[in-house]
Amino acid sequence: MLVSFHQILQDAYKGHYAVGAFNCLSVEHVMGAIKAAETLRSPIILQLAEVQFPCAPIDLMAPVYLEAAAKADVPVAVHLDHGQSLETCVKAIKLGFNSVMFDGANLPFEENVRQTAEIVRIARAAGVDVEAELGKVGDTGFGGGEGTGEADPDVFTDVEESAEFIARTGVDALAIAIGNLHGRYVATPKLNIDRLKEIAQRNNLPLVLHGGSGTSEEDFKSCIHNGISKINVATALQMAVTDAVKKYIEECPGANYIDMKSVIVEATCESVKQHILLFESDGKC
Repeated sequence: MLVSFHQILQDAYKGHYAVGAFNCLSVEHVMGAIKAAETLRSPIILQLAEVQFPCAPIDLMAPVYLEAAAKADVPVAVHLDHGQSLETCVKAIKLGFNSVMFDGANLPFEENVRQTAEIVRIARAAGVDVEAELGKVGDTGFGGGEGTGEADPDVFTDVEESAEFIARTGVDALAIAIGNLHGRYVATPKLNIDRLKEIAQRNNLPLVLHGGSGTSEEDFKSCIHNGISKINVATALQMAVTDAVKKYIEECPGANYIDMKSVIVEATCESVKQHILLFESDGKC
């Protein structure tokens, strides 16, 4: 069932678990993700980032996401990830996404506040929820590059700025920077859990972790138990599918396209299951 982003995150926030937000780039990705969520009775978020539009056009993916969400027997939200402009957020809203993320983290603080608040105003009129970002989550290529695991403390989300930002924008969730990086890591990222605790204690709002791939199980658990209510998964999902397809082609001389689609669905399903269990959202619906 299609459920609001706000409701899914509030339930996670109050229940002290995190909901996985999976960047699905194909019908097979969507089918596998929903299958995993229904099997483990977990809420889930299907999302698409603006940077992924060239390989998964939003106009084509929106109906797939929305139909899958409507027919699922678990709560599903349909979310724009890393919208880079007001125009992109408005387009997603018009296409039926029930939440959008505006990424103004690279803007000066005041400009990030101004643009985010405007998007919140427009989204509210359409009954759509908003996620924003404060602090700079490093980028190793958003699914293609490699990270060392190190992040500059100067780009961590500031505790007092987070409170001011939330008060002035009215966002439903805030993505924060605590040493997390997008993409594939060559070393385990070092997260500042103390900073997360300070931000969570200062604000009564679900927090979001971007760049989850490569994070240790210990850090994931620390994040979930200290205020993170949504965790984005993109690179890990792509890697799982790529590895499964490679194995299928190597082991099956008669490999064909139809069977390969089934391989992608099952690989997606298994990867999403693993994350659902890790995030402790299983059995929550």
